[in-house]
Amino acid sequence: MFPFLDDEIFENLDIPGPTKQEIRVISISKMNIFPGCKTLEIGTGTGSVSAELDRLGCYVISIDKNKYIEKISHFNNVEYIQAHSAFMSYRNSIFDNVFIGGTENLEDSIKLAHQTLKYGGKIVINIFTLETLSKIQELVSSIFHNFNVLEVIIIKGKNIKNHTMFLAQNPIYIAYAVKS
Repeated sequence: MFPFLDDEIFENLDIPGPTKQEIRVISISKMNIFPGCKTLEIGTGTGSVSAELDRLGCYVISIDKNKYIEKISHFNNVEYIQAHSAFMSYRNSIFDNVFIGGTENLEDSIKLAHQTLKYGGKIVINIFTLETLSKIQELVSSIFHNFNVLEVIIIKGKNIKNHTMFLAQNPIYIAYAVKS
């Protein structure tokens, strides 16, 4: 696999995020990725996940309720839409993957994912708080009837004088399930 984009590309946008490079790699590895696959992204943020999926040859519909979605870079195979997941107009579309990067409407977003995923399709959710993890575990388990989660902690070394200091980033949970 080719190198993923550097985080710096997405950092000066006054937008929450970006999903860090290492987290993008792991999150995308949990999806069904193939050239031309269709992915719905809910909670676009800086667009870093959409950008990587575009580079992998996927077609992405990327939605976010905030107006800043107009400011992010646009890629060839990504359609950006300012919308709330509960009112998503693509309810009749079928997707290979749904990625949830951040949303205040977990239940609506997870129900939308289930409605629009093909059988065998995958939902992948990045989680930043313990409270959200608990809610997602309950919702995904009841709707998808399966639930997997992993915790990722990234620690990077930084040279300080003649030593390497380890700097921890916030832990992230990545939940995923398959529509069966």
